[in-house]
Amino acid sequence: MYQYGIITESPKMKHVFQIMEAISKTSTTVLLTGETGTGKELVAQAIHHTSTRSQKPFVAINCGAIPSDLMERELFGHEKGSFTGANQKAIGKLEFANGGTIFLDEIATLPPHLQVKLLRVIQEKSFEPVGSLISVKVDVRFIAAANVNLLNEVKEGRFREDLYYRLNVLPIDIPPLRDRREDIPLLVQHYLSEYGKKYNKRIGGITDRALDILTKYSWFGNVRELQNLSEMLVVLAAEDSIIDADFLPETLFKSNVNKPAVTYEDAMKAFEKEYLIKVLQETNWNRTEASKKMGLHRNTLLNKMREHGLQEAH
Repeated sequence: MYQYGIITESPKMKHVFQIMEAISKTSTTVLLTGETGTGKELVAQAIHHTSTRSQKPFVAINCGAIPSDLMERELFGHEKGSFTGANQKAIGKLEFANGGTIFLDEIATLPPHLQVKLLRVIQEKSFEPVGSLISVKVDVRFIAAANVNLLNEVKEGRFREDLYYRLNVLPIDIPPLRDRREDIPLLVQHYLSEYGKKYNKRIGGITDRALDILTKYSWFGNVRELQNLSEMLVVLAAEDSIIDADFLPETLFKSNVNKPAVTYEDAMKAFEKEYLIKVLQETNWNRTEASKKMGLHRNTLLNKMREHGLQEAH
């Protein structure tokens, strides 16, 4: 089943779909909970695209990825001259999202002083940009997401109780991948196909034995970990090869592993090494020619070759 950009046969995910359909004509504030990598932003996008706000902007902000001193300007914008370097006025994400949806990921990391300001926006639908005394009216739907227990954060004094209850109007819990194992074969097939197209490489398929191992693994990194692994398998596989169990990382065979089998960094390193080998082979291992083809300084290429153990190969 492919719906709202989400592939699933899981009853738990289908229940999430039912909730999304029920709120499609409302502007109810939604709080998405679930482990990292479960696809909370994808669900937030689906909620937006099935709503009456679908023709207006969907704006996503990762509260944990933006330094606290920049977060206020990111959300609320600023007036010219409001701080050193503010050479012109800039609108914030809240104003840009007017009429649409704003998705606040990792909401638990929002600094306390911004929690106060966000609470006011939700309550009064207005705010003042940094350096301004004039209020700006906005009509936005708020979808927040957390991968920690926000109520515990409230009890520990790290998150405002009044803001928690303002956000927790409609809670939706996104199940971890290990609780929707019927989706694993579907997702693997999908990602192998997608990355095959991305890297222009034909993958012959995947064996039942390999799928069985993938289905039994706990996927502590959830869908994101499975996606990273699928990309790595495509990158490392030979043309037209069929993925079998012996091609999988050893950690997938250990049921007591408590960390992801393949991180994003692992997948990217594997891709980089494959890319270096490909270009070097095309240039008959001529470092100067290869560096020009890749748009790298020759010394950078040599450093990367040493990093991947390719320096002594030729």
